[in-house]
Amino acid sequence: MLDANATHISFLLEGLSVDLQVLGFVGREALNQPFCFDIELVSPRADLALESLLHTPGCLTFGATGQGIVHGLVYRIEQGESGKDLTRYTLSLVPQLAYLRHNHGQRMFQHLTVPKIIAQVLEARGILANAYRFQLGATYPARDYCVQYDESDLHFIQRLCEEEGIHFHFQHSASGHQLVFGDDQTFFRKLAPVTYRQNAGMAAETPVINHFTLRLETRTTRVSRRDYDFEKPHVLLESAVKSAFTPDLEDYDYPGRFTHRDRGKHLAKRALERHRSDYRLAEGKGNEPTLASGHFLTLSEHPRAEWNDLWLLLEVVHEGKQPQVLGAHISSDVSHGKDDFHQGYRNRFLATPWDAHYRPALEHPKPKVLGSQTAFVTGPPGEEIHCDEYGRVKVQFHWDREGQADDKTSCWLRVATGWAGNAYGGIAIPRVGMEVLVTFLEGDPDQPLITGCLYHKENVVPYDLPANKTRSTFKTLSSPGGKGYNEFRIEDKKGAEQIYLHAQRDWDENIERDQKIRIGNERHDTVEDHAFSEFKAEEHRTTHLDRKTEARASDHLSVGDTRHVKVGTAQFVEAGQEIHYHAGEKVVVEAGMELTAKAGGSFVKVDAGGVTVSGAEMKLNSGGAPGVGTGIQILGPLIPGAAAAAMAGRLLSGAPVGELPASLDLDVPVEEELEEEEEEVELEEITLRIGVFFDGTGNNRNNSERVYGCFARDVELEDLAEDIRQFCASHGYDGKGSSPDNSFGNDISNVARLHDLYVTQANDALPTDAKMASLRIYVDGIGTSSTAPDSVFSQGTGIGVQGVRARVEETPGLLLEVVRPFQENNPDTRVAKIEFDIFGFSRGAAAARDFANEVLKGEENILAKVLPAGSQLLADSFKWQAQRDVSINFIGLYDTVASIANPLVWDWNGNNAYNPGINIYLAPDVARKVVQLVARNERRYNFSLNSAGAADIVVPGVHSDLGGGYLPKSVERILLTKPHRSEVDERADFTEAGSYKIAQLELSRLQDQLFEYGLALEVRTWEVPFRSTEKNNRRNMKHVYAAVSSQRVVRGELSLIYFRIMRELAVENGVPFGEIDESEQRLALPVELIPISEKMMAYAQRKRKIIGLTAREEELLFQHYVHISDNWNAAKNLSNSDLDIVFINRPDKNSVRTVHPNE
Repeated sequence: MLDANATHISFLLEGLSVDLQVLGFVGREALNQPFCFDIELVSPRADLALESLLHTPGCLTFGATGQGIVHGLVYRIEQGESGKDLTRYTLSLVPQLAYLRHNHGQRMFQHLTVPKIIAQVLEARGILANAYRFQLGATYPARDYCVQYDESDLHFIQRLCEEEGIHFHFQHSASGHQLVFGDDQTFFRKLAPVTYRQNAGMAAETPVINHFTLRLETRTTRVSRRDYDFEKPHVLLESAVKSAFTPDLEDYDYPGRFTHRDRGKHLAKRALERHRSDYRLAEGKGNEPTLASGHFLTLSEHPRAEWNDLWLLLEVVHEGKQPQVLGAHISSDVSHGKDDFHQGYRNRFLATPWDAHYRPALEHPKPKVLGSQTAFVTGPPGEEIHCDEYGRVKVQFHWDREGQADDKTSCWLRVATGWAGNAYGGIAIPRVGMEVLVTFLEGDPDQPLITGCLYHKENVVPYDLPANKTRSTFKTLSSPGGKGYNEFRIEDKKGAEQIYLHAQRDWDENIERDQKIRIGNERHDTVEDHAFSEFKAEEHRTTHLDRKTEARASDHLSVGDTRHVKVGTAQFVEAGQEIHYHAGEKVVVEAGMELTAKAGGSFVKVDAGGVTVSGAEMKLNSGGAPGVGTGIQILGPLIPGAAAAAMAGRLLSGAPVGELPASLDLDVPVEEELEEEEEEVELEEITLRIGVFFDGTGNNRNNSERVYGCFARDVELEDLAEDIRQFCASHGYDGKGSSPDNSFGNDISNVARLHDLYVTQANDALPTDAKMASLRIYVDGIGTSSTAPDSVFSQGTGIGVQGVRARVEETPGLLLEVVRPFQENNPDTRVAKIEFDIFGFSRGAAAARDFANEVLKGEENILAKVLPAGSQLLADSFKWQAQRDVSINFIGLYDTVASIANPLVWDWNGNNAYNPGINIYLAPDVARKVVQLVARNERRYNFSLNSAGAADIVVPGVHSDLGGGYLPKSVERILLTKPHRSEVDERADFTEAGSYKIAQLELSRLQDQLFEYGLALEVRTWEVPFRSTEKNNRRNMKHVYAAVSSQRVVRGELSLIYFRIMRELAVENGVPFGEIDESEQRLALPVELIPISEKMMAYAQRKRKIIGLTAREEELLFQHYVHISDNWNAAKNLSNSDLDIVFINRPDKNSVRTVHPNE
């Protein structure tokens, strides 16, 4: 029997020796709540220092042997009535955690799991690691951003635990209490068995459970959660879990606060466990003092056998009374309750079956942010604009006391805009220091969103207000550093309406079709540097009044066909020094009434009355010479630079639609199957290979193809139909072996042939597993055009509208022409890397080298202007960074000849190493592989070689023997020596002239020098009569010109060997070339060249140290295939005289080619 008069409840305060007797206590403890015990004490002392007792640790024990233990801190203390011998005190004992309800604040956590967040909060309030512990079975993801907003620390901890399904309880000892967090039933401690004895009272020998009831209540049977992730907008994120119970009662919630499949499944399962954790709820009473929340009660000897099991104690209310401590005062000082409990210990409790997973109820909702807030945009030190790939920025809220106004102050905040499509819409990134208006999705402080920007006292409006209240503007600031701006401004003030545009640097426009401009009054244009215009079709311009044009330097006009000028009344032309008219065939000057030529006091007048000639002396066929004009030196216009361009956006997909299936398997998450159906197609990232082919000077693939039939039969046209003859004749073919000296007179080059072999997928849809694609670009040869006449100026100098640099600057537009169809056929493909294969011949090789250096400029290269980082085709990671995002795989060159001459700066010499405006230096790491085939037999002065260093491979032939362009068979008629001139009497034989004798000596020398060609050399002469004007010796004379000449038939197939060599070397280095069609006549090697080709291939592949041709093979090459390019023929198309003063193909000094190093 229990001794009714013994005291079994005691209380000790740490450091206090005063006798305190427990008169009674009531305490409540529950899972996920701080406990609280109100203890009534008596003491003979009436003067305890109450203030010093606050927050003192204390320990309450109860039970016959003190089995019940509660340790806590004095949270509240009260002194009551003082009697004759005793004074009453009442205090509340709570855990240290309870103090956190008084700490109220606003704070953010980033990239931390919930357990780590809770630990930080606890330790910041003095609850150190030895006072708490986590016993968790699941792994919890880090929360990118979690805000404690307008809530106490305790509320915050309880809320996080409820959101995650984590429980906590306390474990007590005489020296302290420990806070224990868990998420599984296995972490609850098991108590000793307790017997069930109905109606047993205080007289029971051992503690018992004397009252135990169980109720069942309808609960939710299914949980569905849905959410949205803007990074996967068309993935329907939905999870559902259903129990085996009926009826089907669903808890559906949005947002579910998850972005990944496993997370949604986890949260849905825990929500269902929370709903059903108290589906079966037991209530009990007893006097077992060891009962404590967060422990398993083992019930025994209950008449309902299945109840004799483990029950999780959710809540326990303890009550104890021991009035005997009052002694003689017991009758007057002790009151009895209605249930006649006046002495001893008892409890009541709530419990659930052990197999019902406990999850805390949602009793601590997340605070909502009412309305909007403002904040300041932040970023790393020194950054003016800080954003991510979505245009999100970071901010510091005014309530944030821990942020350092840097790039770690908050999560990334999305920025609302007026229009947002798929690669189209509007965007303006808030900049560091701007004040922004922040709203919160669903009022959730964890989901801030920027909806606008605000001016304040320091960030003032662009124009003073209200003085400029009629102005609307969008004005930017150059970054970094400021000191510049772009602006679009609208002024609506009556009478002063205006639209104003200001571009701090460049202004590019791209109009895909028409532009129409009407100006009601005047137009003023001022261009402070050069102006460039190009019209690819007709230009029509009408001026209704006077047109006044002034060119303060030179004026150059080139007309490709005919020019017609009609003047209504009169035309007046004045030149300060000279007017020179030149026509290739005839000049007709016609006047209706009178024609006068006047010079130096003499004149010729032709009118209706006759011809009047007046002068100091009249000469007819009596000597004299015509005046010589300066001659035309026309300069062509430079081609306009390409405007920056962007790619079109993509059509939008509809909003994702998805419903859960009508029926669900029990306990099966639905979300996995649903996402497989709705999963957004991942964008495939590839490497894009682009082959760029720069043709040589005077070479044009399109022009050569147009007249292919004209030399398909070795330039013999007699057997062709008359209509074909006329067409060919219009392009310079006379049918007798002659061909035009322009791009229509050349066969296609090896660069063009390689272009045609390069695999292009511009019009293909790639396979879904493709990792690489390839495109190709052909660039017209220097000085040629597929749509306009050749430019002799560009061919001669390498500059101008068809010059080297102009060709490089054409590549952005050509790139867009192939990229657009590729993107249309592959809308879900993104380019993560671009690799170039670059080929060039002659000056085209110089353009190729300049282009290679342009590519490696990174974001500043000309291609990035039309396909900038962020374009729809490019992956998010692509930034045009050299060697990472863009690189060069292979550079294949045929005999680089830059030979830039710029008369504008008095540079007339193409032989030197000065090549202004281009960069042809090839750095060691410019590409994975560089190859240059060099012509061993090239000797021309104007064809000096620009070496590529160790990449050079020297092979037999001259310049176009390597790069191609010679006709399949042509007649080579050349002057091998510089023509000499002598004066002799008109009756003398030409063999008497000194010029002829000199040429004979040179013929003997050349027979030895050019023996390998097997030439039939001869001295060619021609005569020009004139009359001597020497005083007293006037007679008829003649000039005798003489030079060594040769004539032979030469074939052009040697270039096909070098076509094959370049292809093979490129393929060895990963260039996507197709196979050569050996059945195509134009590409087939003559049988006699096949052994030579095999030896040269082995030499180029470094399999042989020398080519090793036999004497017979050398003879075959030089007599039939190797051309003689250095000669003294006058260049065509420059003048109409018999002996041109310009000899483009003259040999270099001592017939040794000049070689410039790679620099």
